[in-house]
Amino acid sequence: MTEFIVAVPSELVSQGMLTILAQQPHYKVAAVVFNQQQLRDAAQASPYATVILGSQLCGDGTIEIWRRLQRRFADLQVLLWATRFQDVLDFQCNLERVEGYLLAASQRAEFLSACQSLSRGRMYVAASVAEYLARNPARQQQMDLLAKLSKREVQVAQMIAQGRRVAVIASLLNISTKTVNTFRYRIFDKLGLSGDVALTHLAIQTGLIDLSAEATVVEHDDTSEGVL
Repeated sequence: MTEFIVAVPSELVSQGMLTILAQQPHYKVAAVVFNQQQLRDAAQASPYATVILGSQLCGDGTIEIWRRLQRRFADLQVLLWATRFQDVLDFQCNLERVEGYLLAASQRAEFLSACQSLSRGRMYVAASVAEYLARNPARQQQMDLLAKLSKREVQVAQMIAQGRRVAVIASLLNISTKTVNTFRYRIFDKLGLSGDVALTHLAIQTGLIDLSAEATVVEHDDTSEGVL
């Protein structure tokens, strides 16, 4: 029996997932959660579950929250329910392990395929996500860049390139502004950059951030969610 924790911010989508999973004889939904504390409690109660994690469950702090949960409950699996391609990039670059990737526009059949793959111990990448990653012409440059930076440095670099202020980054990562600036200057030094503007240009060139609005799905517009 595979246990799932449904952790997406939309109640309508959560109910749709719950209904679909309940129809499968070998699946059990251990919890449906909508915030950080509920997710932590559910993980503690079901430490071997597969978490269907909405990329914006906890806003910009979702990655950091998941990183801590994964460190504490190493057997948890995650199926990312990504609002946009940028979320896929963020999770891919900043976490050691993500078992599955789906976009929020996914249909029922693809959702079930992903759940089935993870329940059998296999990774799952939605076709649209795989196509997006494959057509990234700067993929090798991106890999070279990532190899020079630690996971935390990549996370800070992405946030800087997305225009977030130092104080905001510090709040999201639960570190001091001094520590954020230490990371900034370390990143500049490792990559041979002159400052934030140069870092932003490099992040765009290598696909570390995605400025395309075409892939965005409005998560709170429940009528657009394909899983229902």
